[in-house]
Amino acid sequence: MTDIFSKEKRSWVMSRIRSKNTSIDLKMKDMLSAINCNFTMYPKMHGNPDFVLDEKKIAIFCDGDFWHGYRYFEKKKPAKAYWKNKIETNMKRDKKISRELRKEGWSVLRFWEHDLNKRNQVCINKILKKIHERQQ
Repeated sequence: MTDIFSKEKRSWVMSRIRSKNTSIDLKMKDMLSAINCNFTMYPKMHGNPDFVLDEKKIAIFCDGDFWHGYRYFEKKKPAKAYWKNKIETNMKRDKKISRELRKEGWSVLRFWEHDLNKRNQVCINKILKKIHERQQ
């Protein structure tokens, strides 16, 4: 499939995609605030999680469905090699970072964009369950 934008226009469009304060990050922030969690947003640490609950050593990632490959192997792959490589590299990096953080004693929670948008209570319950587990 041919891109509908020129190379310059595509570059401009892509430059507008944020990595911080995205809509799903702000939803997670609201959820954590609603359950009175002490959290740090975008901490400067290995793996760059979106949030950490320092006292419990819980790292939270909010993953966009497209960028992080939700059901990637069940769907038709992107036609352009660039996008295929981008998404697959993100997926490999996500697994590696989660594994490394767990080795360092962190619990890692990853939430998909569609869950944050449509299943808030499920996300909150997972966080509360993890907090409870880490207290014992």
